[in-house]
Amino acid sequence: MRFSVGLAILCVVPASAGQAEPAPLHLVCLGAGSANRPTSTSVYMTNSAGNSGWGQVVGRREVPFEDQVNIEVGDGAESRIRMPRTMLPKIHGGDGGWFKLKNVKVTDSEITGSAAVNVINNPKVRIDRITGTISIDGRSGTYSGECQAYDPANAPRRF
Repeated sequence: MRFSVGLAILCVVPASAGQAEPAPLHLVCLGAGSANRPTSTSVYMTNSAGNSGWGQVVGRREVPFEDQVNIEVGDGAESRIRMPRTMLPKIHGGDGGWFKLKNVKVTDSEITGSAAVNVINNPKVRIDRITGTISIDGRSGTYSGECQAYDPANAPRRF
């Protein structure tokens, strides 16, 4: 009688191994908002006694606008946003109009983060994944609109 002994090796592979990483999410959003712009007015006054004086009032005014926002939410890569130009302060960072999205949190129902415009201006970005709405709220103004996902490699062109 002959016995043979075999050796079995069991490999445990994580579920994510061998699967492709999910592609980045590309969004185009159309909407409107209001940008906060500085304003100032100077006044010169005199009275009947010959006294005179200058005064200046400095404030902010809201400027309405319509624009497009583009967003790329990476799968571990850096996420970024292209903000409406009207909402950008005179001194800002960015790379070709794109700004880094910081503190990005993606859940089944929403995507949140903040746009790194400059040291003191980091507008909050919220995208509702159920309705497709976006809201941006910061020192330079507010924006709201509706987003659609697209694939840049297969997006149809208008011309």
